[in-house]
Amino acid sequence: MGKKINFTRENLKKIFEVGVPEGKKQLEYSDSKTSGLSLVQYPSGNQVYYFSLTYRKRRYRIKLGDTQTLKVTEVRVIATEMRAAIQRGENPDETRKKAEMLFKDLVSRYQAETKDKKISWSSDESKFRLHLLPAFSNYQLGAINSSAIEKYHAQIKDKLSPASANRHLALLKALFTFAVNRLKVLKVSPTVGIANFVEPQVKRKYFTLDELIKLLSALETESNTEARKILKFLILCGCRRGTARSIKLENYDDHNGTILVEMTKTGVGQYLALSHGATSIIKEQIEKYGKKGLVFRGIDMVSQISCPSPILKRVCRKAGLREVGVHALRHSYSVQLLESGCSQYQLQQALNHKCASSTAVYSAISNPKLSLINNDLAHSLNL
Repeated sequence: MGKKINFTRENLKKIFEVGVPEGKKQLEYSDSKTSGLSLVQYPSGNQVYYFSLTYRKRRYRIKLGDTQTLKVTEVRVIATEMRAAIQRGENPDETRKKAEMLFKDLVSRYQAETKDKKISWSSDESKFRLHLLPAFSNYQLGAINSSAIEKYHAQIKDKLSPASANRHLALLKALFTFAVNRLKVLKVSPTVGIANFVEPQVKRKYFTLDELIKLLSALETESNTEARKILKFLILCGCRRGTARSIKLENYDDHNGTILVEMTKTGVGQYLALSHGATSIIKEQIEKYGKKGLVFRGIDMVSQISCPSPILKRVCRKAGLREVGVHALRHSYSVQLLESGCSQYQLQQALNHKCASSTAVYSAISNPKLSLINNDLAHSLNL
């Protein structure tokens, strides 16, 4: 070990300014606060942390990372954890080498693993390609700390929105959980403890019952029959666009009046309870295509139908309604169910939401019971 100093930002800056004398390959300094922690200053100006320990006649010397990617507080924690691991009989060097996997390689493994399991795979791919890979591509996993994640989270918030930043954070949490639990290349995810930004409530677009009746009337005159059927199905079932486009005829259960969605946005399957109208659509498609394959298909009669949003906007114009995206049909379904007396729990099951908070936004839009209570109070006050 070299000269002992207290590793602070100011002292590390002084070491950098002093540099390495001509003719020497490096200078090494040891931390006065953490036993075994040292820093090597190279002629290039690079400063690299190492952990060294002799335990039971075995010598360990492990490279931890440089001062550009690790804070002193973080590297001290790592050194302390390594000492404890060695004393438990573990070899932290092996764990460290696993953490040398590059971020881009982790993304590649994750994408390959989830391609057939996540309905939001293409959305994930876009986030990786446009934002996450440019930010972290060649970083070693062990060098990506919570500070780096928090900084990225804040940058996406400023660049896009709090909601978008939270979606990116959710993807990072899934990615690093995969690294910890599936690949076991990290012991702890750097995303642990990072909270979502508060998302301001936005006004959600939906149709009232009268507007839905107008929309369905205009839909009956739509020449694109396949688009007409899937839009009607979305109105009746409230499922996501991607869900409706992926369901298969062989998963229809005539006895129970349900159809299995093999994979949803949450990565798990769901049984859709079909109304008489939705059941009629499924049976029409069985007569047309047989009992196997996609329910709604493209012009080649085999592949997945294209996004019906342009058709919906055309139908909206025809009905004299404001133009909306397909997801507004899911909002409309939710509001209509609540207004008809459906409980929030029942709606949560119908929408296949993991968290009740996701469903609660619709209660804020339409809450007949709360309106009734407020009206009772107003009546009592003669207002």
